[in-house]
Amino acid sequence: MKNNIFYVFRYMKQMYWLLLGYAAIILECVTPIIATLLQKDMIDRVFYQKQYEAFLKIIMLYAIFFFAPRLMFTVRKVAFFHLSYELQMSLTEAFLEKIYNMPTADFVKEHVGELLNHIRTNVADAADLAVNQILSEAVKNVLTVALLIYFIGKINVFMLFIVVFVTFFYYGLLHIFGKKTKDFSQNVREQKGKVSITIEESVSSIREVVAYHREAWQLERYHKTFGEYFATILKQGFFQCKVMFVSAPFLYGTKLISILCGGIGVIHNTISLGEFVVGFTFVDQLVTELGLLFDQGLNFKKFEAAVETVQSVMNKEDASYGKEEVKERVQSICFHGVTFAYGRDKDPVIKDLSLELPVGKKIALVGLSGSGKSTIAQLLTRMYEPDQGEITMNGIPLSRYGEQYTEKVSIVFQQPYFIPSTIRENLTFDKMFSNEEIEKICSKMLCHEFIKQFPEQYETYIGERGAMLSGGQKQRLALSRAMLRNTDVLILDEATSALDTETEYQVQKNLDQLRKGKTTIIIAHRLSTIQNADIIYVLDKGQVLDSGSHNELLTTCKAYQELYMLQQLA
Repeated sequence: MKNNIFYVFRYMKQMYWLLLGYAAIILECVTPIIATLLQKDMIDRVFYQKQYEAFLKIIMLYAIFFFAPRLMFTVRKVAFFHLSYELQMSLTEAFLEKIYNMPTADFVKEHVGELLNHIRTNVADAADLAVNQILSEAVKNVLTVALLIYFIGKINVFMLFIVVFVTFFYYGLLHIFGKKTKDFSQNVREQKGKVSITIEESVSSIREVVAYHREAWQLERYHKTFGEYFATILKQGFFQCKVMFVSAPFLYGTKLISILCGGIGVIHNTISLGEFVVGFTFVDQLVTELGLLFDQGLNFKKFEAAVETVQSVMNKEDASYGKEEVKERVQSICFHGVTFAYGRDKDPVIKDLSLELPVGKKIALVGLSGSGKSTIAQLLTRMYEPDQGEITMNGIPLSRYGEQYTEKVSIVFQQPYFIPSTIRENLTFDKMFSNEEIEKICSKMLCHEFIKQFPEQYETYIGERGAMLSGGQKQRLALSRAMLRNTDVLILDEATSALDTETEYQVQKNLDQLRKGKTTIIIAHRLSTIQNADIIYVLDKGQVLDSGSHNELLTTCKAYQELYMLQQLA
């Protein structure tokens, strides 16, 4: 528990809110006790001893100490409200950074819906329970209990024994029910995560679901998942009712015993009537506070479940980067005996590959599906690390370069991603480019004309994942985005597959002009797009079968000839 609190505590900022909150807690705990003690003076001095001159003074003091807790309650809630949401923001930011720094091999095993559920539910619950419950309510309960025990002990020792017994009783209940509370909380979170995954899948696949008329099937999956979640919620609810069934009668029994003991004390003149009223009020408050403190103990277990769920992602290792800086232009790229597989139990996709890519040239990688083309691209962009061998740039292994390595190498995928924002923001990704630069590149990539047709032009909102655009428009925008950066090495992984032949030819021609003297690596199935490449590598089962120009390979490489003939027939 302590480790979990410290884990969350290190993400807290602006600690003056915490100090303000604790100052309010102290006053909120002390002032109602003083107000209750004033009731004793009212009964014993004014009503019993007939000191009526003290009546107005006591009433005024009582009014002050009666309303003060309400004011302090508001101050405390405001302070911890700020602290809670700032903690949630810090935790969410750290969680997103963890996802950004997660090795691709780990990230592909995660589910987007589950990650979103971590942020929406588990991170939010961890922040709320840590601040608003543990650091706020629980601390207030503990301080109030300590003060009440002290004053009850001064009034009646026997009542104090009752209080101590009640305290141990609640500690025993917490020991009995605490672990089950944590287990139920974890189960609920797991089932809620599955519901989030199902909903995310339903929304993401809506086009295919509607096209294949599988709405009923998708809804049935949702009903099944939600039914399991609801069943888990019911089990948790029944368990909470069981806890209340055990604890509630004990609370009322304690109050009856305190009335009995106090009444006997008044009858035998061992305590005054005012002390009896105040003592019973304190016992009543104490039993209530102990019940609330017991609830906070159960909240501790829920907090542990939330933090441990978040830590299941946060404790994963980050992608490893070196400290070398790429200080000069890319002058060499070499593969040295590289072997790679997508998992320990999988067959290698790349096998003992040794290759030197000519820098400043247009390079093409061709081959059948599964030959390793895209894997080479992902190794070059450091999405994965080789299992054996190494890849070097300018004679230095890629693993020794820092994160700024991506300033030298960029990639355009077959299905590029777009954030739900404007065309301009998707092109620039928060980097500064002039309107002239943007329009020039977009004109070269044949985007400018269709962008101008939108009423808002470059400020047009393109929807989730670029839903307002066609496949070809998305690819041209993605190429424009890459060309604005114009890195030393550009990898095009089927980046023009959605373009028609004429558009693709013009885009490729303009790319060649813009990329002259820089390294461009093209992965393509359509050989027509790479016929003018300076060198073409033919891959098969993770190895290079042959290399050369288009004309050379047509005469020397049987595999390339077969690929070419198949496409000619098609």
